[in-house]
Amino acid sequence: DLDKLRQWRNDFRESEFELENGKFICDTAVEKMSKRWYNVVTPDSVCDKYGADTLRLYEMFLGPLEQSKPWNTNGIEGVSKFLRKFWRLFHDEKGNWNVSDENPTRDELKILHKTIKKVEEDIENFSFNTSVSSFMICVNELGSLKCNKKAILQDLVVIISPYAPHIAEELWSLLGNKSSISKASFPSWNQDYLTENEIEYPISVNGKVRLKMTFSADTPSDDIEKVVLASEQVQKWLENKNPKKVIIVPKKIINIVI
Repeated sequence: DLDKLRQWRNDFRESEFELENGKFICDTAVEKMSKRWYNVVTPDSVCDKYGADTLRLYEMFLGPLEQSKPWNTNGIEGVSKFLRKFWRLFHDEKGNWNVSDENPTRDELKILHKTIKKVEEDIENFSFNTSVSSFMICVNELGSLKCNKKAILQDLVVIISPYAPHIAEELWSLLGNKSSISKASFPSWNQDYLTENEIEYPISVNGKVRLKMTFSADTPSDDIEKVVLASEQVQKWLENKNPKKVIIVPKKIINIVI
């Protein structure tokens, strides 16, 4: 009747339909891939368009292995862009091979070893989706530092190889290695590179952050308080008032109460 027709129209107002093999398929439904639902995406078609490494990474990036996940081509595009960004770490703007034998900086070592530690833990816990996230963060940070040091990139290639073996094997060969990357040892992370030497403290006055100051990680709280209170910038916010209390949360924040 007319009421049911109106209800049907309201229910499907936002839906989009397409005709496939004589059947109408609603693309707003989220179901497992099945021939019954005409929503199967073949691995071959994805590999032809994006490559096998992109498919592998994307499947692991979707979420925990035991959960069902919706398929979204926008996510595939994001993983494909990540692999291109990873490739660019080894090349200059013109696409020429550009890897340096210079010694890495402490910041670069920290980024690498933080990633090695996270990926090692994730593999033990079968948390592959968070490993892929760690790779993305690592590549972004190294890209910001314009890092092209072989000592950093070679270990990065090894830890990413179980996830993207084809691009890793190619880069491993270009780095001058004769044997397959599958025979390379997984690198170990070093806690020394993860230990902060300096801490940047936000300085709050009555709960509002006014400035930041950097101190050595082993600076005693009493010395930190003396330096902070002697600062001209802090004195400006104190307005010649004596603070009632100086609260120092080690390695986190300093709050001055007036």
